[in-house]
Amino acid sequence: MIKTDSTMKAWKTALRYVMHEGKDFMDRDGRMCREIMNLQIEIIKPEGDITSPIEHVSGNKDWVYPRLDDIANVTLTRKFSPGHIYVYGQRIFNFDGNINQIDKFVIPLLRKDEPTRRATVSLWDPKIDADIFNKEVPSMTSISFFIRENKMDVTVIIRSNNLFFGFPANIYQTYILQEYVAQRLNKELGKITLLLLSAHIFEDQFGDVEEMIR
Repeated sequence: MIKTDSTMKAWKTALRYVMHEGKDFMDRDGRMCREIMNLQIEIIKPEGDITSPIEHVSGNKDWVYPRLDDIANVTLTRKFSPGHIYVYGQRIFNFDGNINQIDKFVIPLLRKDEPTRRATVSLWDPKIDADIFNKEVPSMTSISFFIRENKMDVTVIIRSNNLFFGFPANIYQTYILQEYVAQRLNKELGKITLLLLSAHIFEDQFGDVEEMIR
């Protein structure tokens, strides 16, 4: 388990751990990956430098990365976007075309029962994703919200995380939702915990990762 106050430190520590301790394997598309299974990362004060990983990747001329507002739109939009196979915001705020999991369930539940352990949002839709021929399925599969010590804590399960390229966006998306719920319940921001079922780095990213963690 990786536990730290800083988003950037958590990211670098995780990258170093996977690079030095991970196991190499070939994925279905013939890409060499280095992987750690079931990696848990806890960030105590993510808001302090939440955008730093995105800024780091965006500053690399070899990589094209989405802008902050684009990442936010994918997280908060209620409508399907023709440019995306799936949109997190649609599954969160308009699941199956009619279920607003945040405004109609999570927030009212936490308002009624602060200690609850049931305030969970699902991003996995078996009607679409339980298809062996569908390659474009969500990486983030569930997000749970907890009020502890008057703070809004969030835990997210990510089935597959490209640690170098995917983590910066995923942690920012989680923070956006944490802030959204916390503001509506008048709570302070708490910690973010991530469980990465497969935390991996692709071989063509090894050089950039090694330079970064040095």
